[in-house]
Amino acid sequence: MRIHAGENTRIVVKRAGIAAALTFGLGLALAGCVSAPAPASRTSVWSPPAAAQRTDQTWRDLRAARRPDLKQPLSLAALSDLALQNAPSTRQAWAQARAASAQVDQANGYFLPTLTATAGITRRGIEAQPDSFDQGSMVYGPGLQLNYLVINFGGGRSAAVEQAMQTVYAANFTFNGAIQDVLLAVAMAYYDRVSAESEVTAAETSVNDAKQALDAAKARNDAGLGTQLDVLQTQSSYDEALFNLAGARGHLRTAQGSLVQSVGLPSDTPLAVVAPVADMPDALTQTNLTSLIESAIRQRPDIAALRATVAAREAAVRVAAAPLWPSLYLNGSLAQENYAELGGTPGNQGLQDNDWAYSAGVSLQWTVFDGFQTRSAKRAALAQAEAARAQLQSAELAVSAEVWKRHADYETAVQRYSFATSFESSGSAAYNLALNMYRSGLKTILDLLNAEQQLAQARSQRIAARQAVFTTLATLAHAVGVMEPGGRIEVGE
Repeated sequence: MRIHAGENTRIVVKRAGIAAALTFGLGLALAGCVSAPAPASRTSVWSPPAAAQRTDQTWRDLRAARRPDLKQPLSLAALSDLALQNAPSTRQAWAQARAASAQVDQANGYFLPTLTATAGITRRGIEAQPDSFDQGSMVYGPGLQLNYLVINFGGGRSAAVEQAMQTVYAANFTFNGAIQDVLLAVAMAYYDRVSAESEVTAAETSVNDAKQALDAAKARNDAGLGTQLDVLQTQSSYDEALFNLAGARGHLRTAQGSLVQSVGLPSDTPLAVVAPVADMPDALTQTNLTSLIESAIRQRPDIAALRATVAAREAAVRVAAAPLWPSLYLNGSLAQENYAELGGTPGNQGLQDNDWAYSAGVSLQWTVFDGFQTRSAKRAALAQAEAARAQLQSAELAVSAEVWKRHADYETAVQRYSFATSFESSGSAAYNLALNMYRSGLKTILDLLNAEQQLAQARSQRIAARQAVFTTLATLAHAVGVMEPGGRIEVGE
Protein backbone atom coordinates (compact mmCIF):
# COMPACT_ATOMS: atom_id res chain seq x y z
CA MET A 1 0.00 0.00 0.00
CA ARG A 2 1.11 3.56 -0.70
CA ILE A 3 0.28 6.86 0.94
CA HIS A 4 0.60 9.80 -1.47
CA ALA A 5 1.71 13.14 -0.08
CA GLY A 6 3.00 16.08 -2.05
CA GLU A 7 2.68 19.78 -2.81
CA ASN A 8 -1.10 19.66 -2.82
CA THR A 9 -1.06 18.47 0.76
CA ARG A 10 1.21 21.29 1.87
CA ILE A 11 -0.98 23.87 0.13
CA VAL A 12 -4.03 22.58 1.99
CA VAL A 13 -2.19 22.79 5.29
CA LYS A 14 -1.16 26.38 4.62
CA ARG A 15 -4.68 27.38 3.68
CA ALA A 16 -6.05 25.65 6.77
CA GLY A 17 -3.58 27.55 8.96
CA ILE A 18 -4.64 30.87 7.46
CA ALA A 19 -8.32 30.04 7.97
CA ALA A 20 -7.68 29.05 11.58
CA ALA A 21 -5.87 32.32 12.26
CA LEU A 22 -8.69 34.35 10.71
CA THR A 23 -11.26 32.43 12.76
CA PHE A 24 -9.30 32.98 16.00
CA GLY A 25 -8.97 36.70 15.28
CA LEU A 26 -12.66 37.04 14.48
CA GLY A 27 -13.51 35.21 17.74
CA LEU A 28 -11.39 37.65 19.74
CA ALA A 29 -13.07 40.60 18.04
CA LEU A 30 -16.54 39.25 18.77
CA ALA A 31 -15.58 38.49 22.37
CA GLY A 32 -14.45 42.09 22.82
CA CYS A 33 -17.76 43.36 21.48
CA VAL A 34 -19.84 41.50 24.08
CA SER A 35 -17.60 41.87 27.14
CA ALA A 36 -19.13 43.56 30.19
CA PRO A 37 -17.02 46.40 31.63
CA ALA A 38 -16.29 46.47 35.34
CA PRO A 39 -16.97 49.58 37.48
CA ALA A 40 -14.57 52.38 36.71
CA SER A 41 -13.32 52.61 40.28
CA ARG A 42 -14.09 51.30 43.73
CA THR A 43 -15.60 54.64 44.77
CA SER A 44 -17.92 55.30 41.82
CA VAL A 45 -21.37 53.84 41.22
CA TRP A 46 -21.65 51.53 38.23
CA SER A 47 -24.17 52.67 35.63
CA PRO A 48 -25.73 49.52 34.19
CA PRO A 49 -26.71 49.35 30.51
CA ALA A 50 -30.28 48.61 29.54
CA ALA A 51 -29.48 44.96 28.87
CA ALA A 52 -28.21 44.45 32.44
CA GLN A 53 -31.67 44.68 34.00
CA ARG A 54 -34.48 42.65 32.53
CA THR A 55 -38.11 43.45 33.12
CA ASP A 56 -39.15 42.14 36.52
CA GLN A 57 -42.12 40.07 35.47
CA THR A 58 -42.25 38.41 38.90
CA TRP A 59 -43.26 41.61 40.66
CA ARG A 60 -45.80 42.38 37.93
CA ASP A 61 -47.31 38.95 38.48
CA LEU A 62 -47.55 39.65 42.21
CA ARG A 63 -49.38 42.89 41.54
CA ALA A 64 -51.63 41.40 38.90
CA ALA A 65 -52.22 38.10 40.71
CA ARG A 66 -55.72 37.01 41.52
CA ARG A 67 -56.54 39.18 44.50
CA PRO A 68 -58.68 37.60 47.20
CA ASP A 69 -61.67 39.37 48.64
CA LEU A 70 -60.06 41.30 51.49
CA LYS A 71 -63.00 43.55 52.25
CA GLN A 72 -64.02 41.42 55.21
CA PRO A 73 -61.72 40.87 58.21
CA LEU A 74 -59.90 37.55 58.11
CA SER A 75 -59.40 35.06 60.91
CA LEU A 76 -56.18 33.17 61.54
CA ALA A 77 -57.58 30.16 59.68
CA ALA A 78 -58.39 32.27 56.61
CA LEU A 79 -54.98 33.92 56.75
CA SER A 80 -53.30 30.51 56.91
CA ASP A 81 -55.18 29.31 53.84
CA LEU A 82 -54.29 32.49 51.99
CA ALA A 83 -50.62 32.11 52.90
CA LEU A 84 -50.48 28.51 51.69
CA GLN A 85 -51.84 29.66 48.33
CA ASN A 86 -49.38 32.52 47.92
CA ALA A 87 -46.23 31.63 49.90
CA PRO A 88 -43.16 31.32 47.62
CA SER A 89 -41.44 28.96 50.08
CA THR A 90 -44.11 26.28 49.73
CA ARG A 91 -44.05 26.57 45.93
CA GLN A 92 -40.28 26.19 46.02
CA ALA A 93 -40.43 23.13 48.27
CA TRP A 94 -43.18 21.63 46.09
CA ALA A 95 -41.09 22.10 42.96
CA GLN A 96 -38.13 20.46 44.66
CA ALA A 97 -40.31 17.52 45.67
CA ARG A 98 -41.50 17.09 42.08
CA ALA A 99 -37.91 17.27 40.86
CA ALA A 100 -36.97 14.51 43.29
CA SER A 101 -39.93 12.46 42.08
CA ALA A 102 -38.59 12.69 38.53
CA GLN A 103 -35.33 11.17 39.77
CA VAL A 104 -37.24 8.03 40.74
CA ASP A 105 -38.43 7.67 37.17
CA GLN A 106 -34.86 8.20 36.07
CA ALA A 107 -33.67 5.45 38.42
CA ASN A 108 -36.39 3.11 37.17
CA GLY A 109 -34.82 3.46 33.76
CA TYR A 110 -32.13 1.03 34.94
CA PHE A 111 -34.75 -1.71 34.64
CA LEU A 112 -35.37 -0.94 30.95
CA PRO A 113 -33.15 -1.65 27.94
CA THR A 114 -31.28 1.08 26.12
CA LEU A 115 -32.07 1.30 22.40
CA THR A 116 -29.84 3.55 20.32
CA ALA A 117 -30.48 4.54 16.69
CA THR A 118 -27.34 5.05 14.61
CA ALA A 119 -26.51 6.27 11.14
CA GLY A 120 -23.07 6.52 9.56
CA ILE A 121 -21.06 6.75 6.41
CA THR A 122 -17.60 5.29 5.91
CA ARG A 123 -15.04 5.84 3.15
CA ARG A 124 -13.08 2.72 2.32
CA GLY A 125 -10.08 2.64 0.01
CA ILE A 126 -7.55 0.04 -1.13
CA GLU A 127 -4.36 0.91 -3.01
CA ALA A 128 -2.52 -2.07 -4.37
CA GLN A 129 0.14 -2.97 -6.93
CA PRO A 130 -0.52 -2.82 -9.76
CA ASP A 131 -2.75 0.28 -9.82
CA SER A 132 -5.43 -1.55 -11.77
CA PHE A 133 -6.49 -3.29 -8.55
CA ASP A 134 -7.10 -0.06 -6.63
CA GLN A 135 -10.61 0.08 -5.15
CA GLY A 136 -12.69 2.73 -3.35
CA SER A 137 -16.19 2.59 -1.91
CA MET A 138 -18.63 4.29 0.44
CA VAL A 139 -20.52 2.30 3.10
CA TYR A 140 -23.57 3.94 4.67
CA GLY A 141 -26.85 3.07 6.33
CA PRO A 142 -28.95 3.19 9.51
CA GLY A 143 -28.78 0.82 12.48
CA LEU A 144 -30.09 -0.03 15.95
CA GLN A 145 -28.13 -1.07 19.03
CA LEU A 146 -29.67 -2.73 22.10
CA ASN A 147 -28.00 -2.87 25.51
CA TYR A 148 -29.85 -4.26 28.54
CA LEU A 149 -28.49 -4.71 32.04
CA VAL A 150 -30.11 -7.96 33.11
CA ILE A 151 -28.63 -8.12 36.59
CA ASN A 152 -25.93 -6.56 38.68
CA PHE A 153 -24.79 -9.11 41.22
CA GLY A 154 -23.98 -6.34 43.68
CA GLY A 155 -27.57 -5.07 43.75
CA GLY A 156 -26.64 -1.68 42.38
CA ARG A 157 -29.69 -1.31 40.19
CA SER A 158 -32.24 -1.84 42.95
CA ALA A 159 -30.13 0.23 45.34
CA ALA A 160 -30.22 3.15 42.92
CA VAL A 161 -34.01 3.03 42.87
CA GLU A 162 -34.11 2.84 46.67
CA GLN A 163 -31.78 5.83 46.93
CA ALA A 164 -34.01 7.84 44.61
CA MET A 165 -37.15 6.86 46.52
CA GLN A 166 -35.67 7.89 49.87
CA THR A 167 -34.58 11.18 48.31
CA VAL A 168 -38.18 11.75 47.27
CA TYR A 169 -39.38 10.99 50.77
CA ALA A 170 -36.91 13.50 52.20
CA ALA A 171 -38.07 16.16 49.73
CA ASN A 172 -41.72 15.48 50.56
CA PHE A 173 -41.08 15.76 54.29
CA THR A 174 -39.20 18.99 53.63
CA PHE A 175 -42.25 20.24 51.78
CA ASN A 176 -44.40 19.41 54.82
CA GLY A 177 -41.94 21.29 56.98
CA ALA A 178 -42.16 24.31 54.71
CA ILE A 179 -45.93 24.33 55.15
CA GLN A 180 -45.57 24.27 58.92
CA ASP A 181 -42.99 27.07 58.76
CA VAL A 182 -45.46 29.19 56.79
CA LEU A 183 -48.23 28.48 59.29
CA LEU A 184 -45.97 29.44 62.19
CA ALA A 185 -44.88 32.66 60.49
CA VAL A 186 -48.51 33.63 59.83
CA ALA A 187 -49.53 32.84 63.41
CA MET A 188 -46.67 34.88 64.87
CA ALA A 189 -47.44 37.82 62.59
CA TYR A 190 -51.16 37.55 63.30
CA TYR A 191 -50.77 37.64 67.08
CA ASP A 192 -48.28 40.48 66.81
CA ARG A 193 -50.77 42.42 64.70
CA VAL A 194 -53.63 41.77 67.17
CA SER A 195 -51.45 42.70 70.14
CA ALA A 196 -50.29 45.87 68.40
CA GLU A 197 -53.90 46.93 67.96
CA SER A 198 -54.53 46.21 71.65
CA GLU A 199 -51.49 48.28 72.52
CA VAL A 200 -52.95 51.22 70.63
CA THR A 201 -56.22 50.86 72.56
CA ALA A 202 -54.33 50.61 75.84
CA ALA A 203 -52.20 53.62 74.95
CA GLU A 204 -55.31 55.66 74.13
CA THR A 205 -56.80 54.67 77.51
CA SER A 206 -53.58 55.73 79.22
CA VAL A 207 -53.80 59.09 77.44
CA ASN A 208 -57.32 59.52 78.81
CA ASP A 209 -56.10 58.63 82.30
CA ALA A 210 -53.29 61.14 82.04
CA LYS A 211 -55.73 63.76 80.77
CA GLN A 212 -57.97 63.19 83.79
CA ALA A 213 -55.01 63.63 86.13
CA LEU A 214 -54.01 66.81 84.29
CA ASP A 215 -57.53 68.19 84.49
CA ALA A 216 -57.66 67.40 88.21
CA ALA A 217 -54.35 69.15 88.82
CA LYS A 218 -55.50 72.24 86.89
CA ALA A 219 -58.78 72.28 88.80
CA ARG A 220 -57.02 72.13 92.17
CA ASN A 221 -54.55 74.77 91.05
CA ASP A 222 -57.34 77.08 89.92
CA ALA A 223 -59.08 76.56 93.27
CA GLY A 224 -55.89 77.44 95.13
CA LEU A 225 -55.58 73.96 96.59
CA GLY A 226 -52.76 72.73 94.36
CA THR A 227 -49.52 74.01 92.93
CA GLN A 228 -48.18 74.80 89.50
CA LEU A 229 -45.72 71.97 90.00
CA ASP A 230 -48.61 69.52 90.12
CA VAL A 231 -49.83 70.86 86.78
CA LEU A 232 -46.39 70.57 85.20
CA GLN A 233 -45.88 67.03 86.46
CA THR A 234 -49.24 65.85 85.19
CA GLN A 235 -48.59 67.66 81.91
CA SER A 236 -45.32 65.77 81.60
CA SER A 237 -47.11 62.50 82.27
CA TYR A 238 -49.72 63.38 79.65
CA ASP A 239 -47.02 64.15 77.07
CA GLU A 240 -45.33 60.84 77.83
CA ALA A 241 -48.65 59.06 77.28
CA LEU A 242 -48.97 60.75 73.87
CA PHE A 243 -45.41 59.70 73.09
CA ASN A 244 -46.21 56.08 73.92
CA LEU A 245 -49.39 56.28 71.82
CA ALA A 246 -47.38 57.37 68.78
CA GLY A 247 -45.02 54.43 69.28
CA ALA A 248 -47.92 52.01 69.59
CA ARG A 249 -49.45 53.28 66.36
CA GLY A 250 -46.11 52.90 64.61
CA HIS A 251 -45.82 49.33 65.87
CA LEU A 252 -49.31 48.64 64.54
CA ARG A 253 -48.32 49.79 61.05
CA THR A 254 -45.16 47.70 61.15
CA ALA A 255 -47.07 44.63 62.35
CA GLN A 256 -49.66 45.18 59.63
CA GLY A 257 -46.98 45.13 56.93
CA SER A 258 -45.36 42.02 58.37
CA LEU A 259 -48.69 40.19 58.47
CA VAL A 260 -49.52 41.01 54.86
CA GLN A 261 -46.04 39.90 53.80
CA SER A 262 -46.42 36.62 55.69
CA VAL A 263 -49.46 35.68 53.57
CA GLY A 264 -47.52 36.30 50.36
CA LEU A 265 -48.93 39.68 49.33
CA PRO A 266 -47.27 43.08 48.87
CA SER A 267 -47.04 44.89 52.20
CA ASP A 268 -49.20 47.80 51.05
CA THR A 269 -52.20 45.49 50.47
CA PRO A 270 -55.12 46.51 52.74
CA LEU A 271 -55.95 43.70 55.12
CA ALA A 272 -58.17 43.56 58.20
CA VAL A 273 -58.13 40.78 60.77
CA VAL A 274 -60.51 39.25 63.28
CA ALA A 275 -59.31 39.13 66.88
CA PRO A 276 -58.82 35.65 68.36
CA VAL A 277 -61.41 34.07 70.58
CA ALA A 278 -61.51 35.19 74.19
CA ASP A 279 -60.86 31.69 75.53
CA MET A 280 -57.27 31.31 76.65
CA PRO A 281 -55.46 27.99 76.22
CA ASP A 282 -55.06 25.89 79.32
CA ALA A 283 -51.81 24.92 80.94
CA LEU A 284 -50.31 21.54 80.09
CA THR A 285 -49.62 18.94 82.72
CA GLN A 286 -46.07 17.86 83.43
CA THR A 287 -46.90 14.28 82.45
CA ASN A 288 -47.54 15.45 78.88
CA LEU A 289 -43.96 16.61 78.39
CA THR A 290 -42.49 13.16 77.74
CA SER A 291 -45.23 12.31 75.26
CA LEU A 292 -44.68 15.64 73.49
CA ILE A 293 -40.99 14.88 73.03
CA GLU A 294 -41.77 11.39 71.71
CA SER A 295 -44.38 12.84 69.36
CA ALA A 296 -41.92 15.40 68.06
CA ILE A 297 -39.29 12.74 67.34
CA ARG A 298 -41.92 10.63 65.61
CA GLN A 299 -43.74 13.17 63.45
CA ARG A 300 -41.64 16.28 62.91
CA PRO A 301 -41.09 16.70 59.15
CA ASP A 302 -37.45 17.74 59.42
CA ILE A 303 -36.60 14.68 61.53
CA ALA A 304 -38.48 12.43 59.09
CA ALA A 305 -36.57 14.05 56.22
CA LEU A 306 -33.27 13.31 57.95
CA ARG A 307 -34.29 9.68 58.49
CA ALA A 308 -35.05 9.40 54.78
CA THR A 309 -31.71 11.01 54.02
CA VAL A 310 -29.94 8.41 56.15
CA ALA A 311 -31.73 5.65 54.23
CA ALA A 312 -30.75 7.28 50.94
CA ARG A 313 -27.09 7.49 52.03
CA GLU A 314 -27.15 3.82 53.04
CA ALA A 315 -28.53 2.91 49.62
CA ALA A 316 -25.81 5.05 48.06
CA VAL A 317 -23.24 2.78 49.73
CA ARG A 318 -24.67 -0.20 47.84
CA VAL A 319 -24.72 1.82 44.62
CA ALA A 320 -21.08 2.78 45.05
CA ALA A 321 -20.08 -0.82 45.77
CA ALA A 322 -22.04 -2.29 42.84
CA PRO A 323 -19.13 -2.07 40.31
CA LEU A 324 -17.14 -4.46 42.53
CA TRP A 325 -19.47 -7.21 41.29
CA PRO A 326 -20.01 -8.48 37.74
CA SER A 327 -22.93 -7.39 35.60
CA LEU A 328 -24.79 -9.45 33.02
CA TYR A 329 -25.82 -7.64 29.83
CA LEU A 330 -28.00 -8.60 26.88
CA ASN A 331 -26.63 -7.09 23.66
CA GLY A 332 -28.00 -6.83 20.17
CA SER A 333 -27.60 -4.82 16.98
CA LEU A 334 -29.21 -4.48 13.57
CA ALA A 335 -27.78 -2.41 10.72
CA GLN A 336 -28.26 -1.93 7.02
CA GLU A 337 -25.07 -1.57 4.96
CA ASN A 338 -25.31 0.12 1.58
CA TYR A 339 -22.28 0.16 -0.73
CA ALA A 340 -21.38 2.62 -3.45
CA GLU A 341 -18.15 2.05 -5.38
CA LEU A 342 -16.09 5.12 -6.08
CA GLY A 343 -13.53 3.49 -8.33
CA GLY A 344 -11.73 0.26 -9.11
CA THR A 345 -11.28 -2.22 -11.93
CA PRO A 346 -13.70 -2.05 -14.85
CA GLY A 347 -16.85 -4.07 -14.42
CA ASN A 348 -17.09 -3.61 -10.66
CA GLN A 349 -18.29 0.00 -10.55
CA GLY A 350 -21.80 1.09 -9.50
CA LEU A 351 -24.17 0.28 -6.69
CA GLN A 352 -24.00 -3.11 -5.03
CA ASP A 353 -26.74 -5.01 -3.25
CA ASN A 354 -27.74 -3.80 0.25
CA ASP A 355 -26.68 -6.00 3.16
CA TRP A 356 -28.27 -6.50 6.59
CA ALA A 357 -26.03 -7.16 9.55
CA TYR A 358 -27.27 -8.24 12.94
CA SER A 359 -25.93 -9.65 16.17
CA ALA A 360 -27.26 -10.89 19.51
CA GLY A 361 -25.55 -12.17 22.59
CA VAL A 362 -25.00 -12.10 26.30
CA SER A 363 -21.96 -10.56 27.92
CA LEU A 364 -20.60 -10.61 31.43
CA GLN A 365 -18.68 -7.49 32.40
CA TRP A 366 -16.54 -7.23 35.51
CA THR A 367 -14.15 -4.41 36.18
CA VAL A 368 -11.06 -6.09 37.55
CA PHE A 369 -9.09 -2.93 38.34
CA ASP A 370 -10.11 0.72 38.05
CA GLY A 371 -7.39 2.42 40.03
CA PHE A 372 -9.26 1.84 43.33
CA GLN A 373 -11.93 4.35 42.25
CA THR A 374 -14.83 2.10 43.23
CA ARG A 375 -13.37 1.26 46.63
CA SER A 376 -12.69 4.93 47.28
CA ALA A 377 -16.25 5.81 46.26
CA LYS A 378 -17.57 3.16 48.65
CA ARG A 379 -15.50 4.54 51.53
CA ALA A 380 -16.78 8.04 50.78
CA ALA A 381 -20.37 6.79 50.70
CA LEU A 382 -19.88 5.00 54.03
CA ALA A 383 -18.50 8.17 55.59
CA GLN A 384 -21.40 10.22 54.23
CA ALA A 385 -23.90 7.72 55.64
CA GLU A 386 -22.22 7.88 59.03
CA ALA A 387 -22.31 11.69 58.89
CA ALA A 388 -26.04 11.58 58.08
CA ARG A 389 -26.69 9.29 61.05
CA ALA A 390 -24.76 11.65 63.33
CA GLN A 391 -26.73 14.59 61.96
CA LEU A 392 -29.99 12.74 62.70
CA GLN A 393 -28.87 12.01 66.24
CA SER A 394 -27.90 15.63 66.79
CA ALA A 395 -31.22 16.83 65.39
CA GLU A 396 -33.20 14.49 67.65
CA LEU A 397 -31.35 15.76 70.70
CA ALA A 398 -31.98 19.33 69.57
CA VAL A 399 -35.70 18.58 69.12
CA SER A 400 -35.99 17.22 72.64
CA ALA A 401 -34.32 20.35 74.00
CA GLU A 402 -36.52 22.60 71.87
CA VAL A 403 -39.73 20.91 73.01
CA TRP A 404 -38.55 21.17 76.62
CA LYS A 405 -37.87 24.90 76.22
CA ARG A 406 -41.08 25.63 74.30
CA HIS A 407 -43.07 23.76 76.93
CA ALA A 408 -41.42 25.78 79.72
CA ASP A 409 -42.02 29.03 77.81
CA TYR A 410 -45.69 28.20 77.37
CA GLU A 411 -46.21 27.27 81.02
CA THR A 412 -44.46 30.49 82.06
CA ALA A 413 -46.59 32.54 79.68
CA VAL A 414 -49.81 31.07 81.09
CA GLN A 415 -48.77 31.91 84.64
CA ARG A 416 -47.58 35.40 83.72
CA TYR A 417 -50.87 36.13 81.98
CA SER A 418 -52.77 35.18 85.13
CA PHE A 419 -50.62 37.46 87.23
CA ALA A 420 -50.77 40.27 84.64
CA THR A 421 -54.56 40.15 84.66
CA SER A 422 -54.63 40.52 88.42
CA PHE A 423 -52.03 43.28 88.21
CA GLU A 424 -54.16 45.25 85.76
CA SER A 425 -57.29 44.79 87.85
CA SER A 426 -55.59 46.00 91.05
CA GLY A 427 -53.80 48.77 89.20
CA SER A 428 -57.06 50.09 87.74
CA ALA A 429 -58.68 50.13 91.17
CA ALA A 430 -55.64 51.84 92.68
CA TYR A 431 -55.63 54.54 90.00
CA ASN A 432 -59.33 55.32 90.39
CA LEU A 433 -58.95 55.52 94.16
CA ALA A 434 -55.83 57.70 93.91
CA LEU A 435 -57.59 60.06 91.46
CA ASN A 436 -60.60 60.49 93.71
CA MET A 437 -58.46 60.94 96.82
CA TYR A 438 -56.27 63.50 95.02
CA ARG A 439 -59.30 65.48 94.05
CA SER A 440 -60.34 65.42 97.70
CA GLY A 441 -56.87 66.46 98.85
CA LEU A 442 -56.15 63.16 100.61
CA LYS A 443 -53.36 62.09 98.22
CA THR A 444 -50.45 63.95 96.65
CA ILE A 445 -49.80 64.29 92.95
CA LEU A 446 -46.94 61.82 93.27
CA ASP A 447 -49.35 59.18 94.54
CA LEU A 448 -51.62 59.80 91.55
CA LEU A 449 -48.80 59.73 89.01
CA ASN A 450 -47.38 56.57 90.52
CA ALA A 451 -50.77 54.86 90.30
CA GLU A 452 -51.20 56.08 86.75
CA GLN A 453 -47.80 54.75 85.74
CA GLN A 454 -48.45 51.37 87.35
CA LEU A 455 -51.78 51.06 85.57
CA ALA A 456 -50.22 51.82 82.18
CA GLN A 457 -47.51 49.28 82.88
CA ALA A 458 -50.10 46.70 83.93
CA ARG A 459 -52.03 47.16 80.68
CA SER A 460 -48.89 46.66 78.60
CA GLN A 461 -47.87 43.61 80.58
CA ARG A 462 -51.29 42.00 80.20
CA ILE A 463 -51.27 42.55 76.43
CA ALA A 464 -47.74 41.19 76.11
CA ALA A 465 -48.57 38.23 78.34
CA ARG A 466 -51.67 37.41 76.30
CA GLN A 467 -49.65 37.52 73.09
CA ALA A 468 -46.97 35.33 74.67
CA VAL A 469 -49.53 32.66 75.56
CA PHE A 470 -50.64 32.29 71.94
CA THR A 471 -47.19 32.63 70.39
CA THR A 472 -45.52 30.18 72.77
CA LEU A 473 -48.31 27.70 72.12
CA ALA A 474 -47.76 28.13 68.38
CA THR A 475 -44.01 27.60 68.71
CA LEU A 476 -44.63 24.56 70.90
CA ALA A 477 -46.95 23.10 68.27
CA HIS A 478 -44.31 23.79 65.62
CA ALA A 479 -41.64 22.15 67.78
CA VAL A 480 -43.81 19.06 68.18
CA GLY A 481 -44.69 19.06 64.46
CA VAL A 482 -48.46 19.47 64.67
CA MET A 483 -48.93 22.87 63.03
CA GLU A 484 -52.05 22.69 60.87
CA PRO A 485 -54.23 25.29 59.16
CA GLY A 486 -56.85 26.58 61.54
CA GLY A 487 -57.43 28.98 64.35
CA ARG A 488 -57.05 26.91 67.51
CA ILE A 489 -53.89 24.88 68.02
CA GLU A 490 -54.13 21.58 69.88
CA VAL A 491 -50.99 20.27 71.55
CA GLY A 492 -50.79 17.05 73.53
CA GLU A 493 -52.94 13.98 73.74
